[in-house]
This record gives sequence, C-alpha cells and structure tokens, in this order.
Amino acid sequence: MKSGLEKWKKEIDEVSNCIWKVKLTHALGPTIEKIGDNLLLLEKDVELSAIEMEKQIEEKVKTTHNNVYHS
Repeated sequence: MKSGLEKWKKEIDEVSNCIWKVKLTHALGPTIEKIGDNLLLLEKDVELSAIEMEKQIEEKVKTTHNNVYHS
C-alpha cells in the first residue's frame, strides 16, 4: 500500500469468478470500496481515493482540535 495510508486497513475479496472487491477502512471509521474485474486498477483507484480522503480527515481533525474551547 502507498505511503501515507498507514491508518488504513486493506481487504480484498473475490466476490465472484474474477470479480474483486477492494475495501480500505480508516482507523477512524470511513471506508472506500470498489468492485470490478481489474484487481490492480481497483487497488490503485481505491488508494488514490484514500489519499484524498486522508487529506480531508487530517484537515477536519485539525479544524475540530483548533475549535475546542479551553476553560
């Protein structure tokens, strides 16, 4: 798996003859899933989507953390 995706767990299942499901699950819960017949392309697509989602998650965590009021 690509660098920067350490917080993601990859699952690959052959759901039918030569039909694959690739699923990535982030440690915080979000998932990305694709199904198709080209396993290598599916893995690449899911990883690229996860990289984009990772950026969004990091930004959301920063924003949420910065908005916490301290008493």
